[in-house]
Amino acid sequence: MNSKFWLLIAAVVGVAIIAMGWFLGVSPKIDEMNAANDQRASVEQQNRLHEAKLKQLEAQFAQLDDLKAQLAEAQLGLPPGDELSTFLGQLHQLEKSSGVTLTKFTASDGQRYIAAPGATVNGAVTADNFVAITIQLEVNGTRNQVIDFLSDLQYGDRLFLVTKLTLAQDQTGSSQEGAPAGYTGSLTGYVYVLVDPSAPPPTPTPVGSLDTQPSPSPSP
Repeated sequence: MNSKFWLLIAAVVGVAIIAMGWFLGVSPKIDEMNAANDQRASVEQQNRLHEAKLKQLEAQFAQLDDLKAQLAEAQLGLPPGDELSTFLGQLHQLEKSSGVTLTKFTASDGQRYIAAPGATVNGAVTADNFVAITIQLEVNGTRNQVIDFLSDLQYGDRLFLVTKLTLAQDQTGSSQEGAPAGYTGSLTGYVYVLVDPSAPPPTPTPVGSLDTQPSPSPSP
């Protein structure tokens, strides 16, 4: 009876020792291992995200030259500065190609963009980065020459919005008999500036000569 009792006591003590060993030694190690596995899974997930981002950046970098070319083309229409000398140079090119004589060119100071009430506005366009400059032009030539000049101006490199246009026949009587009647085209419109401090400005075109010199507005 006594030996069975002591065997039972020994068995209970042994189980207690094993349980204590589990809770004090093995269980914390298993918890540490589980935590390490969770951390490793999280790191692997982050690595996969970084690898996907890296591949995306590599693909974009491969298109960098094309993107720069697209930026340069876009800046012809919406330069990062007023670029009035460049615009005036373009007008002289249109003057030569159409046959008109450019007799007047004036430019106002830039005005910050204000959206019309209720208008849908691109969030990238704000009063801080979008500027409108009023331009007034006057050209002389035949009717067809003036119309060609205005049409080419509308579809030229620089974005130009016509807000007022008049076309009047010359009444001075100076045209030679049989020659096409002379006309004067006067128009008012806007050129625009999309300010981008990080982007290189377009290469200016030489201004050339004109009796009425532009009144350049400061670059925004």
